Amino acid sequence: MKNLITGVVILLTIGSINAQNEPKKLPVFGNVSIGYGNTFFSGRLGDKETVNDDRGFGRNQGFTLATFFYYSPNSWKGFGVGSGVKGFFATPNVGGPNETEEYFFNYYHVGLGAKYHFSKAFNKGFFVKSNFGFGQMTEKTRFLDENRFEHQFALGTTFLGGVGYALPLSEHLSFTIDLEYEISRRRGDVTGEGQDIPFNNSHISVNFGIGF
Repeated sequence: MKNLITGVVILLTIGSINAQNEPKKLPVFGNVSIGYGNTFFSGRLGDKETVNDDRGFGRNQGFTLATFFYYSPNSWKGFGVGSGVKGFFATPNVGGPNETEEYFFNYYHVGLGAKYHFSKAFNKGFFVKSNFGFGQMTEKTRFLDENRFEHQFALGTTFLGGVGYALPLSEHLSFTIDLEYEISRRRGDVTGEGQDIPFNNSHISVNFGIGF
């Protein structure tokens, strides 16, 4: 009996020491998501979109990919701040005479963001988020019958806002779904038109991801 009690005390002591030596999880949370959405142009690109519509081109749909990390201690009650990157990759859009032209574009922004969960526990329940960043847009038109490209590049800022829900799958893992809306204002050089031409657009997407 004495030996049993001694053994239990030793095991409890070892367990206590191991628990104290285990590193504490840093209050850093990540989210990786993919989605699908549509882009709406204004300014110079809006005028070009109107011309493209008359020449048989369709909508500017495509896929999103985003990765963000947030710092959120327990004392912040579901609020976190962080940074990350989001990109959009439009599906090729064919039109023009005999559908011999292909229009496509992609863009991204790297930014600082904030996120708040109404459950007061990060990566759990309903949330709102926003971020502000800087990035590039690349616009291309390919003339299939001439085997040549026209490229335009622009740099500028993006503001994003979103709402969503995080469904916990385990202690440190959740499934997320969110709706995002963003506004981007960029400027670049356009062949035949000059420098510092505005490339303005808005974008809406539905995204699915994993929070960890």
